[in-house]
Amino acid sequence: MGVPIGLMLVVLISLFWVVSHVEQQAAETEHTKKIIARANALVKEYYDAGSQLMIFKYTKSEKVLGRFEEKLTTAEGDFAELHKLLEKEPEQLELLENLKKTADKGMSLMREFAKRLQQQEEVHAIEGTVMYKRLNAAGTTFSEKLQDLVNHETQRTQRNAEEEERGRILVKLFILAGVVLAVALGTILTLLFTKNTTTRLGSLVENTVLLSKKEPLRPTLEGEDEIATLDRFFHQMALELAEATRKEKLILDNAVDVICSIDAQGNFVAVNPAAQQSWGVSPEQLIGQSYTKLIASENLQEFRETLERTRTESGSLNSVENRVITDSDERLDVQWSLRWSDSEKLFFCVAHDISDRKRVEQLKQDFVAMISHELRTPLTSMQAMLTLLANGAYGEITESGEKRLKSAKTGVNRLIMLINDLLDTEKLEAGKLSMTYKDVDLYNVVERSVETIEGFAEEHDVKVKVSNKPITVLGDSDRLIQVMVNLLSNAIKYSEEDGEIEVNIEEDEEECEVRIVDHGAGIPPGFEDKIFQRYEQAPSVDGKRRSGTGLGLPICKAIVEQHGGTIGVKQTEGGGSTFWFRIPRVGGSAEA
Repeated sequence: MGVPIGLMLVVLISLFWVVSHVEQQAAETEHTKKIIARANALVKEYYDAGSQLMIFKYTKSEKVLGRFEEKLTTAEGDFAELHKLLEKEPEQLELLENLKKTADKGMSLMREFAKRLQQQEEVHAIEGTVMYKRLNAAGTTFSEKLQDLVNHETQRTQRNAEEEERGRILVKLFILAGVVLAVALGTILTLLFTKNTTTRLGSLVENTVLLSKKEPLRPTLEGEDEIATLDRFFHQMALELAEATRKEKLILDNAVDVICSIDAQGNFVAVNPAAQQSWGVSPEQLIGQSYTKLIASENLQEFRETLERTRTESGSLNSVENRVITDSDERLDVQWSLRWSDSEKLFFCVAHDISDRKRVEQLKQDFVAMISHELRTPLTSMQAMLTLLANGAYGEITESGEKRLKSAKTGVNRLIMLINDLLDTEKLEAGKLSMTYKDVDLYNVVERSVETIEGFAEEHDVKVKVSNKPITVLGDSDRLIQVMVNLLSNAIKYSEEDGEIEVNIEEDEEECEVRIVDHGAGIPPGFEDKIFQRYEQAPSVDGKRRSGTGLGLPICKAIVEQHGGTIGVKQTEGGGSTFWFRIPRVGGSAEA
């Protein structure tokens, strides 16, 4: 009697040990999955921060800047989570610390760039290229080091999976051995075993098979014996595996972007439910189909080339924009993020809908075109007609008519200046503010500028006094006139009636300086730098409301800086403001 009981105990204890080992492997697998998931989230947050920074560069949107900071903060949180997960792995922890230093460097560069953009600093092409290379180098190093960490955890996951599989095989072998032993002993000692024991062992065997097939287990056995305990372990392990699978599925099912995988032949292997909402195609319809049926024909070649480049640069993240044709024949603009996995032989892709962004860009272009063709052209014709009227081309006009004509000319000139400011702002954003440099008499520029705003000055009963000092500079005379007209107009607006504005020109060996001095209300302290930012205007000190768009001074700043100069404002002694700008002289060292 003791022999069969002893044998059964040996089998059950061994089986219990194997199950415990399988459970441990499952726990380790879950742990590594958490590490990989957190690492992947870290990559996404890091690159999303870079994307938000690029968007902020062109939009200057505070919301985009906020999302940029949020992405960096989330990435730092991901590092903290990874640190907790890797506390018991010294080698991986050391790799994470090195990775953190690399990421901090990249984040610091991004924050520095964002700060400069936020302060409206001009980033020259060479400086921008250097900064881009530094960011790119930091990002590449970060991706490589993070990939080493992910690869290590992926290999450990694979080893754990192999251990689990071997454990399941051992479980089956032990159970089968137990069953065979039970049958043999039952044949010899039928009085020692009951029908209930055989049924419970059969339930345990069935649960083992169901677990291996990932199918629902039979109800938990009652009792406190070894078989019931073992069955409870099986059910607990099945619950943990199901929970891990459920969490992964929730992430994919609730993602807004389409997340999918494509094999080397270009066929969809897996697609999350977002495809139904975004593209009107169910995942079941896409799986097994080629991407060529989804992407617009004019974009197919570029997409193929991007896939090939992504596979060649295994592990690197590439992106491409194209159009996707939905089930209702609607064309959506989509940005694809692609990464190739050598181990899986699959492209892992995230498709983000950018149709709204594209529509905004088109509306912006249409708006600029409308301003240029529908407003500036007729206003220019009106300006020419008013000039002819003023010169007597259509006969003499009364004194009252001359005043009204002068007022109309001033209004038309102001509208044309406003439209030009809007168009120049668009050119600034596109980096297309053109300059034609030649030797220019700066005094002549000042005189022509004063003539342009003469009517505006008379309307406000303000006199403009100019110091006669001819100085030759290398510059674009029309653009310099644009700067002077903007600065003079501002000075006139903020001057009192019967006021006087002084225009002084000074020079040294390398630069010349133009100062526009008014004696008006002045600019409140703290706004000296803000007023050179786009759409920023200083509050009125005297309570009077003055019209303006906040575009003139930023354009002046850009023009002066493209001449290699600087611009600024300071308080005028006795009240008022002094705007100044400095540009290199012809013959100065700056010309070289």
